Amino acid sequence: MKAADVREFGGFRLDPVHRVLHNQDGAQIDLTVKVFDTLLYLVEHAGEVVEKSALMRAVWPNVVVEENNLNQAISVLRRGLGERAGEHRFIVTVPGRGFRFVAPVRVVQHDENATPVPARAGAGMLTADSPRLAIMPFENLSPDPAHAFFADGLHDEILATLAQRAHGLQVISRTTMMHYRTHSAPLARIAAELGAGYVVEGTVRREADQVRVTLKLIDARDERNLWTQSYDRTLKSALTLQCEVASDVASRLAARFVGGIAAPPTKDPRAYDLYLRSRLLGQLISPISPAERFNEVVRLVDSAIELDPNFAAAYAHRAGFSCAIFGSNHDNSDELLARMRDDLATAKRLAPLDPLVLATEALLLGWIECNLHESLMAFQSVERTGLADPIMLASYATLAARLGLTDEVVRLTGRALALDPANPFLLGVSAVHLSTVHRLDEALRVADRAIAVYPDRPYTRLVREEIIFNQTGRSAGLRQALAFAASFESSLSLLDLNFRVLTSEQAYDELQQLLDAVPDREIRCVPGPGGAGPAFSVGSRPMAQLRGLLALLRGDRAQAAEHGADVLDFVAGRKISMQNAWFLHLLSADGHTLLGQHEPAIRAARAAVAARPMARDTFGYLPALSAARTLAWCGAADEAIDLLEEMVKLRAHPGLACIVRNPGLAMPLEGNRRFESLISRLEAEMESITLE
Repeated sequence: MKAADVREFGGFRLDPVHRVLHNQDGAQIDLTVKVFDTLLYLVEHAGEVVEKSALMRAVWPNVVVEENNLNQAISVLRRGLGERAGEHRFIVTVPGRGFRFVAPVRVVQHDENATPVPARAGAGMLTADSPRLAIMPFENLSPDPAHAFFADGLHDEILATLAQRAHGLQVISRTTMMHYRTHSAPLARIAAELGAGYVVEGTVRREADQVRVTLKLIDARDERNLWTQSYDRTLKSALTLQCEVASDVASRLAARFVGGIAAPPTKDPRAYDLYLRSRLLGQLISPISPAERFNEVVRLVDSAIELDPNFAAAYAHRAGFSCAIFGSNHDNSDELLARMRDDLATAKRLAPLDPLVLATEALLLGWIECNLHESLMAFQSVERTGLADPIMLASYATLAARLGLTDEVVRLTGRALALDPANPFLLGVSAVHLSTVHRLDEALRVADRAIAVYPDRPYTRLVREEIIFNQTGRSAGLRQALAFAASFESSLSLLDLNFRVLTSEQAYDELQQLLDAVPDREIRCVPGPGGAGPAFSVGSRPMAQLRGLLALLRGDRAQAAEHGADVLDFVAGRKISMQNAWFLHLLSADGHTLLGQHEPAIRAARAAVAARPMARDTFGYLPALSAARTLAWCGAADEAIDLLEEMVKLRAHPGLACIVRNPGLAMPLEGNRRFESLISRLEAEMESITLE
């Protein structure tokens, strides 16, 4: 018997490869990741007494969990298998020891050539026929204006609970719905814009420790009121209200609500208030936001955890948000890494079956532990449980883009945007994902939608024009977008994109003025579109790198060498890690190149490429492109061109302009017939692209 073999028992069919359980009618039984793992381990040891300690080590490796977590998983599993109280058709408890799986198990040979069942086929997944629900922002009727955030937070929790636990119901995300607070429109128009068949409207009144929530469910097709309900609670008992309301709404729409009325996430209303405020503030932050805004979110969730040290959702939120801080290069310290991992471990100990906790684990596997394939498998497992958080789906799509999984990128961005079609951050990042896998028309349509909804936001304009620049080399539109963004954003956050545009135009005097205006010796790497590209989790960079590269392009070797020495001094003072290794190698290669030290420059360039190979991660184009520049300046022309041709073959690049409009390559490779042939071919391909 192999681990991949399918097992059949009592009318059920357990497939460990695709991680699904079907009943005798072929319907998929919804199981969370840990409940599935529990079943699989018991079935693999059918007939044996499985000690509780062994089962807990197998299901929760490297994590200390309480025995109650295992008992909860067994209870959920028994319900999923249809065992009634007192029945022992499948699982028998062995007092003082553990459990025995007693049903006869038949092993079916696994077909390695079978087509995998896609994640969206699960019973918890959505289909085009699923009812689509829009929950309007709740009206705050509290006499104290300071309680307005409570209404927003309750709206967010009810919406999130429905999205996660009401199977077969499409719930439009909060960010999109909050757009209609400031852009009011008739209900029928809102429903039509969102494709929603049903709308929930509500009011919240909080006075002292009393809370009243009044909701009504409306059929958007004829604006008929289907249901109205008021809920009167104390502030403490209101902590479970989101589950009760979500269950009631789901039942009115014939959607299956999984899990019943859960225990409150915390018993402390003050901790819950702080948690809600931190989540709401965190949704407004992006990589270009200043550190102060990130720190305010952390202060709020820190205070929530101080009030309730057993608040699992707060630990998961802090772990995920710390990942954003780390990735945005605001704090890349070992202390933040340690706290992030500790927070995740605590969240898993307190709520091991929670989908958002498991999605946070998948997120950290990719971004922090740098294990893309483990992260992919973890996201796939969580999605089978019905993951419906659009930001987590976007993170999943980023991972798929890095692995070159084009169809998955299209599917996941579609799901995320269907759930949150007016989220400005989500629209921008979805356009980037689609352009990364070269679905350019779709990328521009998403970017155009973002600009139509948010004409005054610079980020989406930068995304759109950067896509066009990367594909065609035309920079006029991107220059206009940069000028527009300069009215809103720090000049340092736009420095990398300005550097690329101005070097492509060989506007060296203008670029020199821009660099001379920066007094700092080092600056934060701003990752993502409009910044340094996929330079996540690498920390800061020396301004000497940009100044030295410009001096090299201007033919000032003495000035370049001076800056090169500063770059190497910067690298010598940095601690290497698995997150920043490729970047420090890249900086070292640039420093030696500027000094004219060819052999160490070539060794460092090769090390940068080896640390993030393009064949395993499309983000590897950045070290490959920089390494090609180093190799070209250091006399290794053929090796440089080999890298460029590999980039083109793998399509591991944001657009051909990064090669064709790159004087850092053109100058040292001038006259090289092989390079000129490559450029001629790529120029023709670029000229055939018609993007507007």
